[in-house]
Amino acid sequence: MVTDSCINPSGILLYNTQNIDEATLKAQFSIRKKEYERIWQDIRTNTMQYPATHYLIQGVRGAGKTTLLTRLSYAVSGEESLNPWLIPILFNEEEYGIFSLFTFWLRIAEKLALHDANRYETLYTQLMQLSNEQENQAWALIRKTLIHHGQKIIVFIDNMAELFDGFSDNENAQLREVLSLHPEIRIVGGSSVILDAHFDGTAPFYQFFKLVNLKAISEAEMHELLRTLARHTSKEAIERIEEIITQHPERIEAVRRLTDGVPRTIVLLFQIIMEGAKDSSFTYLEETIDKTTPLYKHRMDDLTRQQQVIVNAIAMNWDAMNVKEIAEQTRLPSKTISAQLTVLQKRWMVDKVETNTKNHLYLLKERFFNIWYLMRYGTQRDKRRVLWLTKFLESWYGEKELSLKLVEALGTLLDKDAKSKDLLINALLASDKIDYDIRRDMAEKYRELARKPVVGFSNEQQKILRLEIEQIIKTKDDKNIYQFLQNHGDRLTLIDLVTYYHQLYELGSNYFKPQEFFLKISPIGYVEAVHLFTTIYARALVGYKQAVIDVFEANLKEFSEDVSVNTLLFFSLYLEFCLWDNQFERVKNIFDILDKQNIFTLIEGRTGIRSTSEVKEIFFESIILLLLAKKQYEMAYHLFYQFKLIQLLKPLYFATVYYLPDERHQEFLRMGYELHETLMEIFAVVEEYQIKYA
Repeated sequence: MVTDSCINPSGILLYNTQNIDEATLKAQFSIRKKEYERIWQDIRTNTMQYPATHYLIQGVRGAGKTTLLTRLSYAVSGEESLNPWLIPILFNEEEYGIFSLFTFWLRIAEKLALHDANRYETLYTQLMQLSNEQENQAWALIRKTLIHHGQKIIVFIDNMAELFDGFSDNENAQLREVLSLHPEIRIVGGSSVILDAHFDGTAPFYQFFKLVNLKAISEAEMHELLRTLARHTSKEAIERIEEIITQHPERIEAVRRLTDGVPRTIVLLFQIIMEGAKDSSFTYLEETIDKTTPLYKHRMDDLTRQQQVIVNAIAMNWDAMNVKEIAEQTRLPSKTISAQLTVLQKRWMVDKVETNTKNHLYLLKERFFNIWYLMRYGTQRDKRRVLWLTKFLESWYGEKELSLKLVEALGTLLDKDAKSKDLLINALLASDKIDYDIRRDMAEKYRELARKPVVGFSNEQQKILRLEIEQIIKTKDDKNIYQFLQNHGDRLTLIDLVTYYHQLYELGSNYFKPQEFFLKISPIGYVEAVHLFTTIYARALVGYKQAVIDVFEANLKEFSEDVSVNTLLFFSLYLEFCLWDNQFERVKNIFDILDKQNIFTLIEGRTGIRSTSEVKEIFFESIILLLLAKKQYEMAYHLFYQFKLIQLLKPLYFATVYYLPDERHQEFLRMGYELHETLMEIFAVVEEYQIKYA
């Protein structure tokens, strides 16, 4: 339901969220709810009879610290049980007038006077009249007045680390003493840089605050945020967001992973979606990068010249680097680099990755900032690296049937004759042998790319047959199953036919004869054959495994010395079946043939490097996953260098080196955080394949 207070998407505040009115902010507060509830329950139930716990909310810029602090302040204001005795004081996001402990107390007194002039205006006047020598009496006066009125304060401070950084050591020690001993004040702060004093054992605030870290938002939280923004925009916005979440979730999920899951960036993404649908994750990423340029450009300008040089080197490398490598790139002394890296860590610009040696690694903390830098200042090769990773994530998350991926790639290999392409696609979509769902997805994809209508197709008859055979299968009567498939198999799709026929194998029936089955369904077209064998592999229909290998070997002998683009997809499937059957030496020989024939160079010459990268991704992705599942780590590792796959299949490369038992395992530590979630999914798939293709 659209709320009464609809807003223009371009009018959504990305910064200064304290300026959003209370009702709107509460209505739009859809993420960071766990962190909010955790702190709010403590505030609501703590009577502050004794000094209370003080909080520090940490997160990168745009993580939602200001919004969370503001929401907590509004909660205190609106809680009737707290109103008589607890006063919320919300500092501005930037408090340039506070430069000492006294000006900190003065600002609090000013806020108290604005809250209740009758009780606190005199207090503010008293503090203003204090001489320099009397400034240390400021808190005592505030405390005395609070006690007199039976009230306490909770102060919400944004950018707290930067604020306290401006205080002297003596002032910080005084503040700690106040916060430790006096229950009349409580602090909830936020910071996008590290509060050194919290981790420094000699500093006043060592281990003083209870830390709340704002991590990247999840996919579900992103969807909730987008839906919330849409509800406060228009009915059209709701429809557009629902369409992309339900029909193309992979496009925005890839962007979320690459942009650190930062809420502010997701709000930017919402604005871009409202401007019009895009056909890929990369397009959304490009426009998000364009909108963040003023912010990130300013961030680089704030660095010293040496820091800019170091950040440039790390950003251009993308993966983590050690000091020696940075020195080679920058020509700066190692000691200078180490000193500057320490400063950059404090500013949350750079993160240190511990290794098992003294050569620790460093990478940019905000991974989206690194991507922005590559896209803005990198070469065409650097931008291509970003494109490849974006496409991999979109493809990985999309979980398309491999048949659909293969057909998409096939479209890029067709001659540029548009008429021929139209004829092929329409013939493919008209085939009753290709499943309805896959044909529907293919039709949608082709309409997007070609902006042309395609042939219609129906699946009603196949639905009826599917219901009938499923009822027969429940009886486990192999003769009736076999007879039904004999009579109606030609009207089923290949996926249905091959899946239902495999039930005979699972029943241990003598009717299951895979060689005869393949002869019966012949002849079928090229793409239909790819579709058939892909289905058998993807569903691990083990009863067909040897028969499929025999079919491949009978037909691929003539191509073994003359591999062409047209046989490449069959080679991909053949390799998967060989790996499934543990024929590792055979697999290695086929890779050597492909390398010798320079097959991918041939494709590149015909179609251009972007098309080649798509075909390589499709060809190698499942093969490398299966190699890892089969613990053929060395063969998998060698493929990345043999066929230049490291940048193209970056997540799979890091997964591969993770499994290596020697020093190459350390390469895994160079991986950026944006790949962590994908790596966990890859490891899960490898474990699944170990069982599925045992």
